[in-house]
Amino acid sequence: MATTTAERITAAVDFHALNAMLNLYDSEGRIPFEKDRQAVEAFMATQVQPNALTFPSQEDKLSWLVSEGYYDPQVLAGYDRGFVLALFAHARRAPFRFQTFLGAWKFYTSYALKTFDGKHYLEDFAERSVMVALTLARGDEQQARQLTEEILSGRFQPATPTFLNAGKQQRGELISCFLLRIEDNMESIGRAVNSALQLSKRGGGVAFLLSNLREAGAPIKRIENQSSGVVPVMKMLEDAFSYANQLGARQGAGAVWLHVHPSRYFTLS
Repeated sequence: MATTTAERITAAVDFHALNAMLNLYDSEGRIPFEKDRQAVEAFMATQVQPNALTFPSQEDKLSWLVSEGYYDPQVLAGYDRGFVLALFAHARRAPFRFQTFLGAWKFYTSYALKTFDGKHYLEDFAERSVMVALTLARGDEQQARQLTEEILSGRFQPATPTFLNAGKQQRGELISCFLLRIEDNMESIGRAVNSALQLSKRGGGVAFLLSNLREAGAPIKRIENQSSGVVPVMKMLEDAFSYANQLGARQGAGAVWLHVHPSRYFTLS
């Protein structure tokens, strides 16, 4: 008996293909959401579980992660060890499940702690949530427990730099956004490019106010038609954002703001 393309894809347990089948409607015009759930199961079974390092106990795992330079020992030292182990056990019992394939794929691609060679996973979502909660609570056991509950329930999701970096030894900052102003001189422009590199390296998004820069064609030291305007500065910032990333975890992200300005309308290419 002949099989359809959809049936052959399902048989191969291709999680990408299962996820793509959300674009196919059944005979009654309904979206097959169960295919996305199957994609999550296939992804976890074929990509995550075989590549996850296992340990005899949570205590052994935490000790190894600290000694090998993965977890920040100062975060864990702020709590009683028994509380930390109990919180990890509580989080693991929570009924958390990834609701979509995209959510699971994004977490294990970008957020989960991996070995330095990138080949093995060292965390699941529950463990990442606990480390974030322990970091943010700063020794307050009640707050750490509450934050863990809020994250696992989906009521609270920390911003990317916080969820990505909290509790790790090799990390960027926990702050999402930086707002800076560029003045109309070479020194300020140079500092801005360096700031774009450094802040992007640390995982922050950066926005610059360019309104103080003179327009293209404005005089410099009384010599007419010398200023290059704001677009070349924007291009330098774009290059900086494109170049810097946080250990490959996320690309740099930037924005520029320009209030009412003498510059004529221009087209970015």
